[in-house]
Amino acid sequence: MAATGETATGVDPITIEVLRSAFTAICNEMALTVAKTAYSTPVNEGHDFATGLYDRHGNLVAQGEFDLPAFVGLTLLTVPEVMRAIGPENIQPDDIYMINDPYVATTHCNDIHFIKPIFHDGTLVGFSSSTAHWSDVGGVAPGSLNTAARSHYEEGMRIPGITLYKRGQLNQDVVSLLLVNMRQSWERLGDLNAQVAAIKVGDQRIQGLIEKHGRAAVLATMSEVQDHSERLARASFRSLPDGVYEAEDKVDQDQYTGEPKTIRLTLTIEDDHAIFDYTGSDGPAESGINGTIAGTTSGVFIAMASILPPMPMNAGVMRAIAIKARQGSIVWAKPPVAVSVMTITVMDCVIGSATLALGHALPARAVGMAGSILNSTYAGDDNRPTFDAPFINYTWAFGGMGGTQTHDGPNCTAPPFGASGSTIPSELQERRYPVLYNRCNLLPDSGGPGTFRGGLALNTIMEFPFEQVGGTGLSTLGNREKFGPPGIFGGLAGQVARLSLNDGTESERHLGTTSTNAPVQRGEVLTFRTNGGGGYGDPLERDPQLVLEDLKDGYATIAGSREQYGVVVKAIDPRTLRYEIDEGATAVLRAALRTARSQA
Repeated sequence: MAATGETATGVDPITIEVLRSAFTAICNEMALTVAKTAYSTPVNEGHDFATGLYDRHGNLVAQGEFDLPAFVGLTLLTVPEVMRAIGPENIQPDDIYMINDPYVATTHCNDIHFIKPIFHDGTLVGFSSSTAHWSDVGGVAPGSLNTAARSHYEEGMRIPGITLYKRGQLNQDVVSLLLVNMRQSWERLGDLNAQVAAIKVGDQRIQGLIEKHGRAAVLATMSEVQDHSERLARASFRSLPDGVYEAEDKVDQDQYTGEPKTIRLTLTIEDDHAIFDYTGSDGPAESGINGTIAGTTSGVFIAMASILPPMPMNAGVMRAIAIKARQGSIVWAKPPVAVSVMTITVMDCVIGSATLALGHALPARAVGMAGSILNSTYAGDDNRPTFDAPFINYTWAFGGMGGTQTHDGPNCTAPPFGASGSTIPSELQERRYPVLYNRCNLLPDSGGPGTFRGGLALNTIMEFPFEQVGGTGLSTLGNREKFGPPGIFGGLAGQVARLSLNDGTESERHLGTTSTNAPVQRGEVLTFRTNGGGGYGDPLERDPQLVLEDLKDGYATIAGSREQYGVVVKAIDPRTLRYEIDEGATAVLRAALRTARSQA
């Protein structure tokens, strides 16, 4: 540091920190703008959105504290792709661009990105962006999430990088073209306006920072915060043992072949650099589960944020790694293969494999894999007297997080790619849509067994009690119905997911996680059972007192305690939660289980 107190950037460290914090605050304000003004329930209540600030080269500088991680990671590629599509020479003040093309820069067609260049006195200084999941973008299935699709033509509108506003003038023809191809167009327009308002806020706030601190200081800080993150990332890798770490995770099945798809990672750590090599992953699926390169990049980004020591996650982090993949494989789709369900399938498994591999390199921060999200989209005509209108509802349920070296996983929590998402209140859904929630409860024994178990799964029961449901189409979306979230260091997988109609009755129909436009009749009941998280460490090493506490809390059963942990518990008076561990029987059972395991 120079004697003046300035850094190599020419800006003093206090100003750099003030501006770095301001960048995050701006993203938070943009996110709040979306949350308060968007029309659709998944966006304004579920927080299925993200915002970001970028430098003039399109590199991610800052993200908000409420941003969906899946979006923040993939926008590492989105803004540079828009710059390429528009052409740097054509970028003008007060322009606004949009894109959802999954094959070059995003996840699936539902995730719409709006990007605004920020100019000061005619000079480009950066970009603001807003991303949100629109509840419908056309296609065969209401909601546009179509596991049965064989190509993107069945999944909705694919939008390349285009200009929505040119020098502040809205291209109404573009808006009209979009809305006429999308269901519930009034809701889509409301979300569009919310996102445009948000990125305008980002522009205004950067202008304010420039007026106060000067353009040179703002530009220099945008570079410095990325350089700082790069240094932290390299220091993290340098602290890990050099070596090769392998891991894999599985998508349940290709809907048409019934075969699972394996995502294979070879992680190589060399000094201050890491290579995430996914070239060994399977080829493409025939159904809509294929991943995109932006989604794969985002998955690695999210895993690094989850496992490595804390650091500001921006483009600088990515300079310390390389990602390898085969174009045309399950992790890098080529058009026109279908991709609409890639987030909760391939991206989630990219995160799983990267999380497990990094955890083996850094056991103190390792974690069992989190349960996936189970989604459903249902649509029809709401004939309740005060509504009498078509509707689309996109909703979800969370599973358990993985166990760690020191703690059990949290229960029914969003997985890493959706960490900032929220459960949409059942009362609100019952008000807005013709559905009734009968139950929401934790499932005992559902967390992956381990020295520290995974978090518990959620059991949700929804009823369709109104006349309109005769025309309702129900699509279910998810993964980990066959392969539970993996554990680590001897921890076992969490409970698998299940989605069914009329569960436990003569008319039961197992929908699975890959149904599209399934008919639903009045009075039928949908049951979601999500995943428990993966466990950490040998279950037979779990403290019996922790097993006993789980039993008292309703997190475990006597049978589950015996089968999963070898802990024998006597029920003295269950009504008053009086239980007692039979220490002798426990010691004998655990010894027998260890012997059987060694001989298997």
